[in-house]
Amino acid sequence: MSIDNKTYDVIILSYEPSDKIVHSIEMLIKQDIAPTKIIICNTDEKLLYNNISDKTKFRDLVENKAINNSLIKIELINIKKEEFDHGRTRNYAAKFSNSDYILFLTDDAVPFDERLSSRLMEAFEIYGDVKSKVAGAFAKQIANADAPLKEKLIREYNYPDYDVIKEKSKEQELGIKNYFFSNVCAMYDRDIFNKLNGFEEDIILNEDTFYAYFAIENGYKIVYKSDALVYHSHNYNYAMQFSRNFDIGVSQSMKHEIFDSIQSEKEGTKLLKYVLPRLIKGCHFITAIDFLIECVYRYNGFKCGRRYNGLSINDCIRYSNNKDYFRKMKKDVKRVD
Repeated sequence: MSIDNKTYDVIILSYEPSDKIVHSIEMLIKQDIAPTKIIICNTDEKLLYNNISDKTKFRDLVENKAINNSLIKIELINIKKEEFDHGRTRNYAAKFSNSDYILFLTDDAVPFDERLSSRLMEAFEIYGDVKSKVAGAFAKQIANADAPLKEKLIREYNYPDYDVIKEKSKEQELGIKNYFFSNVCAMYDRDIFNKLNGFEEDIILNEDTFYAYFAIENGYKIVYKSDALVYHSHNYNYAMQFSRNFDIGVSQSMKHEIFDSIQSEKEGTKLLKYVLPRLIKGCHFITAIDFLIECVYRYNGFKCGRRYNGLSINDCIRYSNNKDYFRKMKKDVKRVD
């Protein structure tokens, strides 16, 4: 069956979204292969319109008043902040989809053009075969125009200009990159998603990486599709980099049976060797020093997260970017006591 006969739904996870979610929905409506449904799974209903400039326009979109194509439906699901979980929330939202594929997006990712969806769908047809089907495909992230230079170079390193097929035989070649899979913009075969029981739940982060690992272990492929493009980047300060990498370290420690044999530090060194020479060659010396300092914060955060079991829960709350995860853990401990 060609991709023209396949259907897909979009699931956007949002929390206090900005105007980017409006631009994203408008671009999704214009896709050359239109989605059947756009599902917005929003955390904290009270904050939905806080950062939206044109609240009427966004409300009209959510209520389907601004959609010319009547075949596309938008469905809004609200959950409480304390209910959010990277894996469980996505699994919950996926239950509202009945399409062949599910396209997950974060609320700050904006499709580059009208061919994002069709190019992701192509991955399942081009790279899948009878022996090994494609379980998921993810897009190339392009830094926003206002992103710092170091962030643009990081995006260049992580998202090259060629497709990458990730499978069991590539583990030695790709290392931890074999399981790099980003839910910022990723499409899933819904049948395989259901067979694998969706995402891991009760985890702090990396539900996409864990999914890629288990999919590959079960004989499927994950594809990075370099011509499927989304705008997405961050401008984190040092403390935020520490916190984000702390959570990455925590997630890897929780799944040490996966990560103990695959060293993430090697990938961090490769990133440093890619970005730093380019900054120096371009005479961006202050940015180079800034990036080096950032790398120290990234590394220390990651190592601290890997050893989170030796920290108090209060320390974990202070260091983590996902503080509610540890606050819930603290409450659970009190209940046991």
